[in-house]
Amino acid sequence: MDALATYAAVCEELDRRRRVTLGLDRIRRLLAALDDPHRRVRVVQVVGTNGKGTTAVALAAALEAAGHSSGAYLSPHLISYTERIVLRGRYVSEERFTDAMRETIAIADASGIEASQFELLTAGAIKLYADEGLDWAVLEAGLGARHDATTAASPEAVVLTNVDLDHTELLGETVEEIATEKLASVAPGATLILGTDDSAVVRLARARCEETGARLVEAGEQEEPPAVGMPSYALRDARLGARAAEVLLGGALTEAKRERVLRSVAGFLPGRFEVREIGGVPVLLDGGHNAAGIQAALEAAKSYGGERPLLVVFGALRDKDIGSMLTGLRDKARALVLTRPEGERAADPFWVAREYEPRDLGGRQARVVADAVEALGAAVEEAREVGGVVLVTGSLFTCAPVLRWLREG
Repeated sequence: MDALATYAAVCEELDRRRRVTLGLDRIRRLLAALDDPHRRVRVVQVVGTNGKGTTAVALAAALEAAGHSSGAYLSPHLISYTERIVLRGRYVSEERFTDAMRETIAIADASGIEASQFELLTAGAIKLYADEGLDWAVLEAGLGARHDATTAASPEAVVLTNVDLDHTELLGETVEEIATEKLASVAPGATLILGTDDSAVVRLARARCEETGARLVEAGEQEEPPAVGMPSYALRDARLGARAAEVLLGGALTEAKRERVLRSVAGFLPGRFEVREIGGVPVLLDGGHNAAGIQAALEAAKSYGGERPLLVVFGALRDKDIGSMLTGLRDKARALVLTRPEGERAADPFWVAREYEPRDLGGRQARVVADAVEALGAAVEEAREVGGVVLVTGSLFTCAPVLRWLREG
């Protein structure tokens, strides 16, 4: 029997190969071994610090709305590996995922290519899209762009959402250095669609396009759409995705199609402004993996809960700027509960408490409840007493065990 005959076995094998890799040699060799599937589908890459997933999903949905079959490749996943591959507006089935990744792993091994989890997923997703005969593949970059596996697919267009400080140990310590890394995948003759008006990023984008002969389109602010159940930051990202589709196709979407795209994006991604209720207490799950992401999550919580007290469950990964993230929470959280995200990169919440001594709005020291579900329970109990709202934020992997518990319950 094939050792990778089941979805669970394929997921276990992908987990085993999880490691951070830089450079395009392995992924290029793997794509070649798969008969260059990226040559059979038009590729657009989405890069940036925040909002890539929402932008990618909206872009793929807009292409579909305009009559062009598309898929979106996303990362990370929270509950299921199938969250990584969107096919014609739906997550791929476990069976289809298993078939695609089993083949990709087998070919990589037979070719002596020591591909990582992300490289296997990237190549496997592109081949799946090509085999399905899709018109477009929208690929969300995992880290930067210069050395990211998605860049090996030679995107004809790149969408840059924004640039902030994140992954500084790999991408650079300033916005300018990070932007340079994210713009590196813009190739000669490509189109760069810019979703930020940050003057430093705009300057670098113009310079990159002049250097490569690429076309630059500054997306600018779009008209406010009707309320579709998303916070303002997510609406900005979704509008950017829709605008990018218009640029690629050379024509505007109708108002009805644009609204349908935005509505299809709302609530699509797990752990992104996902609203639940526990015992009458509203619970918002909204990951924010850097200071800008935390600020966006807080603004979203404010727009939802108004003046109701906000109680925060927070967990982060060790390699993040935890101090800046906690600074953003101090002036907003009626209570702060530190917990542990899933994964080997999780920061120990007891260490976070000792290192940063975070406090809430009233000056109380943050509580530490290592188990994320138990941390949520503690926050919900206090929120019930004060008529508050609970926000689960920080790493998306803080939301994962909570979502799993909610779904199982």
